[in-house]
Amino acid sequence: MLNVNDKKIEWSERMTLSDLLENMENTDHCAAIRLNNVLISSPDFQKTIIPDNAEIYLLPLIAGG
Repeated sequence: MLNVNDKKIEWSERMTLSDLLENMENTDHCAAIRLNNVLISSPDFQKTIIPDNAEIYLLPLIAGG
């Protein structure tokens, strides 16, 4: 089981951050992910394997002016 933005999500073996985002809604603007207090940027989503019981926070791209 994963904790994603304080919601429980089912975990599967060899699941990557890209896999997680593909199965979630409204993640198009996710620029970075905090995985167990480690910041992962979008170029590394596909190669980053998520461990079971991970604590994940999706960090959206924010622009200002």
